[in-house]
Amino acid sequence: MAEADIAPARFAFSRRDPSAILALAERRRREQGVVRVLALGGQPRDRIYCAQLLAEQGGQSFTHVDLALGETRASDDKAALEKLFAFARATPTTVFIDGAETVFAFSDTPPAERAKLLGDYLKRTLATFAGSVVLGLPERVEPDYRRLPPIDMVVSFRAPSGQVIAGRPILLPAHTIDEALLPAHNFAVEIDGVDVGLCHVSAPRLIAGPYSEHAFDPAGRGVAGFGGLDPVQREQWPTLTLRRAVTQSRLFYAWKHAQAGGKPLCRDVRVRQLDWPGERVVNTWRVTNCWAKRWTGPSFDARAVAVAEEELELFYEDVIWE
Repeated sequence: MAEADIAPARFAFSRRDPSAILALAERRRREQGVVRVLALGGQPRDRIYCAQLLAEQGGQSFTHVDLALGETRASDDKAALEKLFAFARATPTTVFIDGAETVFAFSDTPPAERAKLLGDYLKRTLATFAGSVVLGLPERVEPDYRRLPPIDMVVSFRAPSGQVIAGRPILLPAHTIDEALLPAHNFAVEIDGVDVGLCHVSAPRLIAGPYSEHAFDPAGRGVAGFGGLDPVQREQWPTLTLRRAVTQSRLFYAWKHAQAGGKPLCRDVRVRQLDWPGERVVNTWRVTNCWAKRWTGPSFDARAVAVAEEELELFYEDVIWE
């Protein structure tokens, strides 16, 4: 299929006036929910700026991967891309894939193993990806449109390489993620320094200071102030829910039962995020002065084969990212 048969919209990109590109991108988002851009030519900073501009316009996070830097096996590159898109599917994201010439450059010979594996994966993935994607290729490269995913517009750069178009650099607040993406399934939880096996932890929320979504200030009142709140305000107080498989340990039940007299039993809970192999702690959140709100025992059903689970819902004072 020739390039002319594809006929995506074409633009000459200018830092001074990107309005035409942004207008089409906004229309594509409204109509299809996705924007796919092929950024041709210019210096790397021009391609990056174009991608950041689209991310900022859509209010999205910005992730950047450079395929040209890949020195690992093709299967490892594919695994890294899978992690990237797992994140991008969970968060509104503009994905900028630079160095795409290593995968999508036109060639009379069959593509190498890496180009075929990554090209086929990206074509399948980007065809259904509900986000924004910018593929960056240098100006000397002729793209092979037959192997590219569907493209909404092609952007070239008005100034020759080496010339600066804008007299004053424009800095965008779009968030750039240049570190390894981290998993949500590998974690460990400690209660007062004791490891507790859990299968699910609900996300704690910041509840103090300018980030508070409630009128009262838990960090200022703490557990003592909680006792003076009316029932409606008590129900609004944020909670953390811990879920685990039932064993013969009565830790959760005993924590709630110890408060039968009405006095909270406060403990700290630490949630430690591990890396993908589950060997190294990469983040720790300390949820301070937790006390039990509700304990729920396991449900039983002779018609289903399932693991018995219990839940403990906790009030807490604050969240500290250690």
